[in-house]
Amino acid sequence: MKQTLEDWLSWQETLHLSEIDLGLELIGKVAKNLNLLKPSFPIITVAGTNGKGSTVAFLDAILRAEGYKTGAFTSPHLLNYNERIVLNGKQATDEIIIEAFSEIDKARRSIKNDEGSIEDVSLTYFEFSALAAMLIYQKQNVDVAIIEVGLGGRLDAANLWDTSLAIITSIGVDHIDWLGDDRDIIAVEKSGIMRNGVPVISGDNNPPITIASEAKRIGARLQQINENFSYTLTDHKKNNTWLLKNNENSYELETPAMPGEFQLNNAATAITGLFSIQPILPVSIDSINKGLKSARVSGRLEILRTNPEWLIDVAHNPHAAKELAKYIQQNPVKGKTYALFSMLRDKDVNNVLEIMHGVIDEWHIVATEGSRGLGLSELKQHFSQFSQLPADKKTKEKVEQSESVNTLNKVTSYATFKEACDALKNIAKDKDRVVAFGSFLVISEILDNC
Repeated sequence: MKQTLEDWLSWQETLHLSEIDLGLELIGKVAKNLNLLKPSFPIITVAGTNGKGSTVAFLDAILRAEGYKTGAFTSPHLLNYNERIVLNGKQATDEIIIEAFSEIDKARRSIKNDEGSIEDVSLTYFEFSALAAMLIYQKQNVDVAIIEVGLGGRLDAANLWDTSLAIITSIGVDHIDWLGDDRDIIAVEKSGIMRNGVPVISGDNNPPITIASEAKRIGARLQQINENFSYTLTDHKKNNTWLLKNNENSYELETPAMPGEFQLNNAATAITGLFSIQPILPVSIDSINKGLKSARVSGRLEILRTNPEWLIDVAHNPHAAKELAKYIQQNPVKGKTYALFSMLRDKDVNNVLEIMHGVIDEWHIVATEGSRGLGLSELKQHFSQFSQLPADKKTKEKVEQSESVNTLNKVTSYATFKEACDALKNIAKDKDRVVAFGSFLVISEILDNC
């Protein structure tokens, strides 16, 4: 008997044979049975490797500032499942989600196959999430839903619904086991969210050529950063503004409250997307500025405390690691920088270590759990392999750092995140910094245990 939200989630984890099942056939059958294939509201779909969560946050905050009732669906969550399904800026309640789960469960158990027999359709954990979000947004009569695509794009459950605006953020190598390690091929998968005649905005500064070729093949109306729109920094430390330019106008806008220069890229991409659908969802410059100042995403360059500073970031691939390393360099502390680190097996661990080793003084590592988790022995092996590379094969992120001091030899491992947190609380002094990164699971554990 499933009574609580936790009961439902535990059951969903056992329902499907595979944690990830790329394809739209099964979820499509259930959505049809729920009369959910053509929602009554416009949809904005966001795909990409990095920047999706921030882009969704910008879109949601700007649209709410304009007065629209919004739904925002993202994944994964850090602490509470409810983070995935946000209704007008607030997490959906357990009761609303359970009600949606119950309807979905009934619908998946009452589908007739071609022979007329009742079919029991299996759904993944993520497919349940996507259906629940859309069902809730339909019942709550939202004006617009912003949907973050999960692992892929073309075959991702969140791509079941036609979109009024497709946004593709940066394209990087991630989820290697599922998507491969070729950016052009990955971009084809991400481009699956495009629709004929619908605007698609690409925020990748070095876009794979397949984004343009797929847009042409599909008939989508593509706008790419540095080609159709761009942004430049003003002396923003003094006047707190930046410039967004497109082929028609230039706009001086408020600097986003979220830290990191890369957020200007995400903001520019989101705003350009909204400009492209003004006839459907008009927004004012005033609402854009309000949204830029109010948008927040937990776990992205977030400082939990100071003296010593605890900085958390979900950076879990090379592209995100470069931005994190850049931020650490641009915002130095007087003391040491300690890493509290772990990653998943299907990530590019070695490349992340190459990028980050120059800005880290000591590494403190913990295993990640689950089917995709890295055990301590595997994680240590990555450090061992990197330490054996010749100096010229290692990136030099810290200016004039001596190659005779290899920070990857300074590695301490722990059985649990709680143990690592307790140790670092004793080790780190007032002028030091602890940087926790490598996975959403890492940040979730830090928020729970530190």
